[in-house]
Amino acid sequence: MKKHLSAILAALVITSVIGFGIFTIGVSALTNKNTVPIQNTPASATSAMGSNTPADPPGTSTNVQQLQQEVSTLQSQLNQDNTVIQQYQSLIQVLQQQGLIVVDQNGNIYIPRGDFH
Repeated sequence: MKKHLSAILAALVITSVIGFGIFTIGVSALTNKNTVPIQNTPASATSAMGSNTPADPPGTSTNVQQLQQEVSTLQSQLNQDNTVIQQYQSLIQVLQQQGLIVVDQNGNIYIPRGDFH
């Protein structure tokens, strides 16, 4: 019975401490003078879309085109690099099949000793 009572008492103390912390944070948030006005309500969103919105900065479409061109160039380079990697993988497979190299489970490559005629 004593353990049951102390468990309930501990639970009440912990709950009280957490509740007090939540209450303190809430009061602090409500009384904080350094707040930012809410900007994402539907009413303010429609008024923000009025004539006061600045147009896209000059040259934005040019920047987008340059970035698209760079992405295209990088994708082309990636495709070329993947082709080279596939060629190396094929070469390693052929060398393994002919017994000229041994690749272990960790990817280490060994050249077996022996007579090569």
